[in-house]
Amino acid sequence: MYQIETSRAGGGWAAHCPELEVTAFGDSQEEAQTSLRRQVSDYLEDCDEMGVLEDVLIEAGFYDNGEAWMSSRVEPPEPSIRFIGSPFPKDDMTPGSGTL
Repeated sequence: MYQIETSRAGGGWAAHCPELEVTAFGDSQEEAQTSLRRQVSDYLEDCDEMGVLEDVLIEAGFYDNGEAWMSSRVEPPEPSIRFIGSPFPKDDMTPGSGTL
């Protein structure tokens, strides 16, 4: 996960990844972002083929969270919590007022 900054550039848009110093352009904001994602992907594939991917990511401020490389500049998403069932019987929803 990395930052994407967008701005107007001439008659179009620029999208920039500050961590990796990659910039792409497009006629619309979405087109510039799509182009940037493609360029970042190509750049990281090239780094991997040269055997320097991990070094490049660490130098750019990324860390491995166990699932993916994350930019230290990006706030990780909140973990989702899913409640399944209730810890209390349906007829008594208050702790300590019945048997479980």
